[in-house]
Amino acid sequence: MDHLARSRLNRFTAVRLDRDVERRDDTEWVANSLSNPDTRLVPLWRNRSLLERGIDGTVAIYLSPAELEEPDRIQPPTLLGNDGVRDYFAVSVTDNQKDFIHTRYPDSRFTDLRRASIDMAAKHAGILAYAKALHYWQHRHAFCGVCGHPNRLRSAGHRMACSNDECARQTFPRIDPAIIVLVTHEDACLLGRNANWPPKMFSTLAGFVEPGESLEDAVVREVYEEAEVHLSDIRYVSSQPWPFPASAMCGFYAEAVDRNCGNSDEVEETRWFTVTSLTKAVLNEEVYLSAPVSIAFRLLADWFRNKGGGDLEELVRRQQRRSLR
Repeated sequence: MDHLARSRLNRFTAVRLDRDVERRDDTEWVANSLSNPDTRLVPLWRNRSLLERGIDGTVAIYLSPAELEEPDRIQPPTLLGNDGVRDYFAVSVTDNQKDFIHTRYPDSRFTDLRRASIDMAAKHAGILAYAKALHYWQHRHAFCGVCGHPNRLRSAGHRMACSNDECARQTFPRIDPAIIVLVTHEDACLLGRNANWPPKMFSTLAGFVEPGESLEDAVVREVYEEAEVHLSDIRYVSSQPWPFPASAMCGFYAEAVDRNCGNSDEVEETRWFTVTSLTKAVLNEEVYLSAPVSIAFRLLADWFRNKGGGDLEELVRRQQRRSLR
C-alpha cells in the first residue's frame, strides 16, 4: 500500500470535495450558490459541530440556506467545495440561531467532533473537520497581527485582509505541523503517558515541528526529549489533518537502537509492550489507548495486526464492554 492509500485510511481525510478554488473570489457565483436550495450549510457554534445520534451511528446535520436566513454577519459563510451534487458552506451561528436550530432538530446537539466522529461516516467526518479547522482559524485571527485593526474575510472565507488600508496585510489559513511516531525495537513498541492525561492513558510519542527542522529531525529530537531513546531508522507512514485545534499530523515508524528509555517533564512514564503484554494490559484495564479516530491509534493498530495480534479496535471494544459490567 502506498503513502496516499494509507493516509486515506486515517479519519478526517475523506474530504472528497472539489474545493472550488477558482470560485472563491467570484462573489456573484458565491451569492447564487448561497441562494440555491440544494446547497448545504455546515453550522458551527463555539467551534462545535451539529450532530445527531442515529440508528447506525452519529449523523452530521446540514442546513439548507432557507433554514438559516441570516448567518453570522461578522463571520460570513465559508465555501468548502462541491461533492459532485451540491455545494457546502461552513457557517458560524449565534446563540439565538443555535436555539432556533434545536427547535427544528430537537434531537441534535452541538458537540465536540473529536469523540463523536468515531462512528460517523468518513465523508461527513472529513467535511466537518475541514469546516471546524477554517472556523477556528477565522476566530483566532479576527484582528491583524501587525497593526491590530479588524481583519475582513475574503475569498469566501479562505483569506483575511486587514481593514487598515495603510497596512493591508493578508493572512491565510494556518496549521501547525506535528510528528507522531510509534517507536519499535524487535517485537516491542514504546508507548508513553503524558502527565496531563487521564490515569492509565498511553499513546505514541508526538510533538510539534520546530523552525529549521525537517520532519525527520523533529522525530529524532522529540523521541529523545520525551523518552531518551536513540533511533536507528525512521520511516514515514501516512498523515492526518487534526483540527483539535489546528494541526497536520505526520505519522512515522522508528526503530530504536535498544530498549533503554527514560521519562521527561512532559512524559511521566514510558513502557515497552509486546503484542502479548499489550493485550493483557488492555483487557485488564491497566492501559487505555487513544481514540480510534487518531493516527496514533492507527499506527499502533497496524503494528499490532502485523505482529499477529489481530484487531486492536475490537480489543478496545472488549475492554469497554468489560468495564461496563
